[in-house]
Amino acid sequence: MKLFKEIWSDRMFIGLVALIAIGMSLIYFGKGSAAPTQGILTTSAQTTPVPASTTKIGALERELESKLQANLLQMDGAGKVHVSVSFSTGLKAEYARNENITKRTSKETDKVGGTRETTEVTQNNQVVMPSSSSQPVMVMEDRPEVAGVLIIAEGARDAKVREGIHTAVQTLLSIPGSKITVVPMGGS
Repeated sequence: MKLFKEIWSDRMFIGLVALIAIGMSLIYFGKGSAAPTQGILTTSAQTTPVPASTTKIGALERELESKLQANLLQMDGAGKVHVSVSFSTGLKAEYARNENITKRTSKETDKVGGTRETTEVTQNNQVVMPSSSSQPVMVMEDRPEVAGVLIIAEGARDAKVREGIHTAVQTLLSIPGSKITVVPMGGS
């Protein structure tokens, strides 16, 4: 239990440092955005999927697998461990958008005395690109959703060890237990 608390404490510290770094980068990139030529500058909450190549998602899966494996190897009774992780979604990002809305109204009167009012609305919604950069200003990036985790462990023949591994993975990834399978390692 002491080891689990230490791991949990380390994860909380790393998460806090990551949040601070993300916040600082948002402040830094926010200063570089260009002013609109006319209209209103807003940050839109539209989600735009980031095209993620198989290699990037694969790299994220391998990174998560090695982190889980390193933690599980520290557990009493787990023995040798092999971890496989799969994601059901790719990376998603929200970008800052420059929304420009122009509204023009005109009134016309004909010879008979009738009037007609016309309103024209033009809307332009562009992703904000800082000067001298080819990357848009990112407001937020979401991690991929875990589809499932398979853990093959020597110690999984023992029900108590198997349950401990299952609980640790469920806690570390904040996913339902139904997405986690723990099985004993085969062979001799």
